[in-house]
Amino acid sequence: MPQLHLTRDSVAAGDDIQAPHRKRITVVAGTSLSEVLAEVRRLGYLAMISGDKATWVVEASVPLAVVAQQWEAPVILPAGAALSELPSELHFRYLAQEDPSQVVASLCVQDEHNSSPQGGPG
Repeated sequence: MPQLHLTRDSVAAGDDIQAPHRKRITVVAGTSLSEVLAEVRRLGYLAMISGDKATWVVEASVPLAVVAQQWEAPVILPAGAALSELPSELHFRYLAQEDPSQVVASLCVQDEHNSSPQGGPG
């Protein structure tokens, strides 16, 4: 079974003691990104912060999803939804207590901009 390598940012100086935050999980072929993120949550891999409002962006070479401590489920971004298979590594970038809805909106706009045709009538 394939191994998925996880890394995450530290959330505070005390969290640095355990850095680097690496974990490997075994996934069955065909496992979706949503299923992986549910398993990450179940394992307690992401640090919980006081105030219960940590925001994380799940990245491979591009942002794939947004995970928020206060949300029941992640929001899968267009690049994450387009995955035909999981990458071998996922990184969880910590965005402190940024509003996760605004992060999703910003990343979706960024994705639309990056996927739009360049140039125009000349």
